[in-house]
Amino acid sequence: MTTRVRFAPSPTGYLHVGGARTALFNWLFARNKGGEFILRIEDTDQSRSTEESIEEIEDSMSWLGLDWDEYYRQTHRTSLYQESTDELIEEGRVYESEGALWFRVPGGDEVVVEDLVLGSVSFSTDELKDFVIRRSDGSFTYNFACVVDDAELGITHVMRGDDHLNNTPKQLLIYSALEIDPPEFAHFPMILGKDGKRLSKRHGATSVLSYKERGFLPEGLVNFLARLGWSHGDQEVFSVGELVDYFSLDSVGGSSAVFDEDKLLWINHQWLQRKEPDELGNLFKRYLVEGDYYGREELEGLPPEKFAKVAELLRERNKTLSDLAEASAFVIKEELSYSDTPLEEYAEEKAQGLLGGLAERLSSLPEDEFRPEELEGVTRSYLDENDGGLGDIAQLCRVALTGRTVSPGLFETMELVGKRKTVNRLLRASEF
Repeated sequence: MTTRVRFAPSPTGYLHVGGARTALFNWLFARNKGGEFILRIEDTDQSRSTEESIEEIEDSMSWLGLDWDEYYRQTHRTSLYQESTDELIEEGRVYESEGALWFRVPGGDEVVVEDLVLGSVSFSTDELKDFVIRRSDGSFTYNFACVVDDAELGITHVMRGDDHLNNTPKQLLIYSALEIDPPEFAHFPMILGKDGKRLSKRHGATSVLSYKERGFLPEGLVNFLARLGWSHGDQEVFSVGELVDYFSLDSVGGSSAVFDEDKLLWINHQWLQRKEPDELGNLFKRYLVEGDYYGREELEGLPPEKFAKVAELLRERNKTLSDLAEASAFVIKEELSYSDTPLEEYAEEKAQGLLGGLAERLSSLPEDEFRPEELEGVTRSYLDENDGGLGDIAQLCRVALTGRTVSPGLFETMELVGKRKTVNRLLRASEF
């Protein structure tokens, strides 16, 4: 039998990281088994569901690379639910009260959930109350529509967060009443914050697309989400291909995972290092515009190799694309502000005197020779002639060129900034 799994979000808000992990585990399971992954929007609650939420869920999954093989919306499948309801009414398993239809729960019985992650979990039907399957407004409830859909779509495995575990005995009772074999179930323990409480906005965990806006790579977030409750030896960094090859429910833990943004940043940094410089340069350009470091049209006029070089030299010290954009602003901006790193703190008299002459010397260097090797040769030669050393000017140069006390190598920085801006900034520092 072909493995068929589904991710079935309710479109009442954005896709959060807990939902994204559920979607990822389902997707990995399907791809590992050569099966099919279905996206089913559970929008039966029309009072809370919105088209904006549906669009955001789809955009989030597309950005993460979680492609689906089939797509459904429950509001398009109402006739199926009604057919199953009529069947249960005829058999006396459903009754009407105050305009709603209720499922009759048999007393004195036990429902056992054979869970692929949590093991056997038993529920007494005496502790379950009759529940609504169709509201008085004619809309069907989650537990009923979910069962009819999973059965009709041939879902083989229902895998979701363990906050749904209490729904499972109700759903198994519906399967039994409809005389349908249920799928296998797997419930993943919830994700917690560092304080041991259920994950929420206060822990920094927000929508999937907010991580895109903050400059995380989809590979980094997918890698991080996969490690929330699943492991493969001591390995931490996984490509999507590796995740597909290695994923199994046997390696999903039975205890809650902890959301640690420091670890997310570390993993994302690993993926920044893995990217080809030209791809990385192209990715972080948008953050230069969004951070108001540069205009879009001006940015398009710059050569791609410029961004590739910037990305290659600056990614070691930065963990996200937006960090990379902020760190590279000194390359793009025409004028720098030294409010955070005042020039006067580094502008000793000897350094200032040497800097003016160095700026003049560098201004005579041809554009096609404004490269690290030539820049270092000219600078050291000039300093030797003027009884100075690189240590006399290095920090003032760095602050003058970048507005920061830390940067790539001095001569690589000069090349990034370019001849005209390098000369102008060194002259400014010498005349401060």
